[in-house]
Amino acid sequence: MVFSQKESANWYFGEFAGLNFNSGNPVPLLDGKLDTREGCATISDPNGNLLFYTDGVTVWDRVHKVMPNGQMLLGHGSSTESALIIPKPGSKSRFYIFTIDQPSYYLKDIAVINGVNYSEVDLTLNGGYGDIVDGVKNKHLVTYNPNDATENKYKSSEKITAVTHSDGSSIWVITNFMDRFYSFLVDVNGVNSNPVVSTVQQSVLPVLNDDGANVSAIGYLKVSPNGKNIAIAHSSTVAGSPRTGQKKSGKVLLYNFNNSNGAVSNQIEILSGGYPYGVEFSPNSKRLYITNSIFDENDTFVTGELYQYNLEASNVSGSKQVISSSQNIAGALQLAIDGKIYRAGYKVASVGLNISVIKSPNTIGVGCDYLENSISLGGKASKLGLPPFVQSIFLYSFDYELTCLGDQTHFYITSEEPYDSVVWDFGDGQTSIEESPNHVYNAAGVYSVSLTMSLNGIQRDPLIKQLIISEPPNILSDTYDLIQCDSYDANPNDGISVFNLTHANEAISLNTTEPIEIYYYQSLVDATNDTLNVKGLGDIYTNVVNDELLYAKVYKANTECYSIATVRLKTTQSLDLGLLELSECDFDNDDIADFNLEVQADKISTQLNLPFDISITFYEKEYDALIGVNALSGIYSSKSKSLFVRVESDNICYGNGLLQLNVKPFPVISSQTFTVCSTDFPVTIDSGISDEQVGAYDYYWNTQETTNKIVVNQPGIYEVTVTEPFANCDKTIVINIERYESPIIKKLEIEGRSMSVLLNNSDLEKYVYKVDDEIDFQQSNLFLNLEPGSHTVYVSDINSCEMVNYDFYIFGFPKYFTPNDDGSNDTWNAYGLNRADFDTDNFVVKIYNRYGKLLKIFNPFYSDGWDGKFKNVPMIADDYWYSLKLPNGEEFTGHFALKF
Repeated sequence: MVFSQKESANWYFGEFAGLNFNSGNPVPLLDGKLDTREGCATISDPNGNLLFYTDGVTVWDRVHKVMPNGQMLLGHGSSTESALIIPKPGSKSRFYIFTIDQPSYYLKDIAVINGVNYSEVDLTLNGGYGDIVDGVKNKHLVTYNPNDATENKYKSSEKITAVTHSDGSSIWVITNFMDRFYSFLVDVNGVNSNPVVSTVQQSVLPVLNDDGANVSAIGYLKVSPNGKNIAIAHSSTVAGSPRTGQKKSGKVLLYNFNNSNGAVSNQIEILSGGYPYGVEFSPNSKRLYITNSIFDENDTFVTGELYQYNLEASNVSGSKQVISSSQNIAGALQLAIDGKIYRAGYKVASVGLNISVIKSPNTIGVGCDYLENSISLGGKASKLGLPPFVQSIFLYSFDYELTCLGDQTHFYITSEEPYDSVVWDFGDGQTSIEESPNHVYNAAGVYSVSLTMSLNGIQRDPLIKQLIISEPPNILSDTYDLIQCDSYDANPNDGISVFNLTHANEAISLNTTEPIEIYYYQSLVDATNDTLNVKGLGDIYTNVVNDELLYAKVYKANTECYSIATVRLKTTQSLDLGLLELSECDFDNDDIADFNLEVQADKISTQLNLPFDISITFYEKEYDALIGVNALSGIYSSKSKSLFVRVESDNICYGNGLLQLNVKPFPVISSQTFTVCSTDFPVTIDSGISDEQVGAYDYYWNTQETTNKIVVNQPGIYEVTVTEPFANCDKTIVINIERYESPIIKKLEIEGRSMSVLLNNSDLEKYVYKVDDEIDFQQSNLFLNLEPGSHTVYVSDINSCEMVNYDFYIFGFPKYFTPNDDGSNDTWNAYGLNRADFDTDNFVVKIYNRYGKLLKIFNPFYSDGWDGKFKNVPMIADDYWYSLKLPNGEEFTGHFALKF
């Protein structure tokens, strides 16, 4: 087993509810930020201290703040087991969060179901509070057939569990979808994305109701603490609407699990015809508990029941005993480190301010001592879910303490199984037959420790755990002098001052890059006796006497190994820098200026000829400056005010002073763009400074001119820098002079009596159009219903700076004619052609029938057109074709109708 039971000492679940099991009895936790109906997960360190928790979407650290990268995980608070946290084998600081999305409700509102994914948490990040590792967030695991449309859509059920591998080190993470179990191995190399796949007899397909809900996904999956059995609850296995009496088709199935190879086999149906939800094994793995809701034919809740099954019975399904039948909704069941099983839920139409407990879950029948709604949550509320854990941490086997190199590591048995002899294998070649041995390891490292118990000469399977022996951190062997200026209290010469003890951390830990934790004490006895590290001095400490000696307890993070260094608190007289000034201009007329504190620090150092190894920092509060916290840096935006200056060398106070920030007014000027006509040049431009203030500023243009106004003769970008000489601040603006671009006609597009103008210019919104002199300009480049004949189009910029024109003509061909001698449309001819527009009148129009026979040739200028006859014989009503070729070679063809 990879870790001890204390990893499950803290639970967060429901509506801000929580329990702490460190004292032996569950104590309500009222500080949680988690609010979830179902899925949640929590993890603590081996001493039972909270590390982090999650609802599968957001991750909160041990002080209940959201980890910087701990949002948008792909779980869901309404997924039965939306999250599961496991440690990375071989590491004290890295963990994996496995998440499962909700494939169960309102699929029509969900674009993508994300299935099973995992993310890695590194507790050394974010100042030791932990964060999600970049690049290892929401890593997808395939638990479906990607080529099957239904499987690819739903991807998973809402079920996941975990147990230690038989090697005592690696961990199996197990999930289920349809008729397959997927076992993912997690070892020192990380998560193996290629699972062991076991196909079982019962095929539970995604069962959809009218809302697209996969109701078969609901329900818990649990593996027994000894890693030999798996139980799974499918709340429904028959499709139906929310109110069709189908909340009585659920099943609970029991399987064998091989924690050596990850295989699932040997299916037994132990419950059917209900709506099961929670499942859990007893600590000795011999009993199975199930919560089940009973609904009537209208899917209205009737009762919530708790069942017990004896896994040692020859007929497991027939061993069912009803432990309780009540108005409690069937919620999750979860084993705790006190050996009891806790039940989430609430009375129907009520709030779950208490949860229930099975006090003796190893006992058969009602002797298991079930107490309903007996555990107070301190005013917080339970819903349906409880946090799952690696189930093998609840296996009664053996435990150990004192794991630093050089310690006598103590091993002791926690199993309830009877035995009369034992053999310990410490993983380093040494063994013992003592019941509770001590053992000293010669080197730091990871060791696989096994315990083999025998009764009447019969050996049981070895119990295996992984043990990490750590070296204490290297520290400074000499006493470190932490020096502070004696200048804060009324007597600047008494040797008493306020110290920021964290300023000694780097020196006494030899500037290590490894994560460490340091606690300070006034005596070596205090440091040694405070095993929980709760009585240490605060980081900000006022010394009692001059040269006071403190003891620093330096831990390697996430271990119990520490070394003790000594720190002497000394005071020195402070160098008084006096009053310094820094002036900057207010460019936005809001009485605020931007002050570059880093540049000012360099100037102070140069002006005062300070040693090269000093650092200068600035603070808003005098106390912050004294202890060196909350320093300001970079560009500081402020009104006129005073800042406090701290000068130090290697975290040693060297001096202090005041920096007066002065905000000086500056005219509001800004960059501008002007567009002018070519006839407007030359153009006069200026900086924007009013005539009354011109003499107070200096000017420098990129044309080398130094006056407020300049004359320019062509378009371009002109820059001017305006300087206030006394404040030594300036502002540069850009004046962009653009010239209206003359329009360039690319071509005209003429279709029938419509014409549109196409330009080569890029910004077409800057131009307007008109045809002939008698109409006004318009923004559209399209003209409709033009009269046949010659025309001129005019294009101008919107300011009438530049204008061009182009001549064109409109002609066309009638769509039909009616040669019935009624005086209207009796002949067909091209229209809109003007002989004056062409150098020649050599025009020919040809008329064809639909079979291509030439019927008529004529010149449109000298003929009335075609009268609908061929060789003086009238043609029938039909479609006919024409062709006209202009002198420039352009040819027009089409068809028209002859009608009567």
